[in-house]
Amino acid sequence: MHINTSLPVWASFVSTNQRLHFTLSPSTRLLFSAEAEVFVQDNGIKDTTAGATLGGGFETTIDGVRGYESFLTTLSTNAGARSELLYGVLDTGAAIGTGVLAASTSASFYTDQSTSPVPEPETYGMLLAGLLVLGGVARGKRREQSRQTRQA
Repeated sequence: MHINTSLPVWASFVSTNQRLHFTLSPSTRLLFSAEAEVFVQDNGIKDTTAGATLGGGFETTIDGVRGYESFLTTLSTNAGARSELLYGVLDTGAAIGTGVLAASTSASFYTDQSTSPVPEPETYGMLLAGLLVLGGVARGKRREQSRQTRQA
């Protein structure tokens, strides 16, 4: 992604989400795991963050009493790379349970350009070429004027 650095403020947030609904039979233990890796290369941009999340939960009802169990694991970084195993466990106990597993990733950054941007070297090259062309045109006009005054 190319960012126009002449803008005074630039921000972006991107995320992906995936949800899976399930039903568990009584006396069931469900283990969830995901290997997550996040990487941030800030390149001078402020407040850069990348993250991954794995979470889940389920609900049971035994004799009219509702129960809820959940887990949430998160990995994030503001600089460099990080890798971690995200995991969680859900146990139904003596009842049938219905639940959801959710996984997400996100990246965000914010920049506040308080300094003026530095021109690229190509900009100076184009400026020099333009000045040379203008100088050549002006010199040609002066020669033409001096020829006309000599002939008159």
